[in-house]
Amino acid sequence: MANTPVSHAEPLDDAVAAKIRASFDKQGVMMHWDAQISHLADGHCEISLPFSDKVNQQHGYFHGGVIGAIADSAGGYAGYTRISPDQELVTAEYKLNILAPGKGDTLVGRGQVVKAGRTLIVATAELFVIDGGKWTLCAMMQQTLFVLAANPSASASPTSR
Repeated sequence: MANTPVSHAEPLDDAVAAKIRASFDKQGVMMHWDAQISHLADGHCEISLPFSDKVNQQHGYFHGGVIGAIADSAGGYAGYTRISPDQELVTAEYKLNILAPGKGDTLVGRGQVVKAGRTLIVATAELFVIDGGKWTLCAMMQQTLFVLAANPSASASPTSR
């Protein structure tokens, strides 16, 4: 059910968790919105975001773009748990379905890896709004991520691109 605890997947190595949190902390938009990683495990990432005038739209709901950004990051950082320390990820595409208005005190994005390959990772995310303790599924996302070398420009000369 929506308000059940996050699955207890294998815990992450401390160095992997630290890399993910450091990467997340570099995302200016997430810091500006006061988003935080509330759970990390192998193949899983949960991000929580309190409602504020930084993330609202004109009707007093979480903005659809904000819901998409939280979904993208939750799925993306779930993917980060499955790559080696010398790799990075970028989003290739995602599809978001908004199922209900994002009306609540908190938005929670739960990302999960579906399949991790050498060059592509497929992830999903469920987005919930919590309003007065009641959890409502407000959106679902499916995403494809590209796996890259940590510093792709260091290994490619200008003539080999």
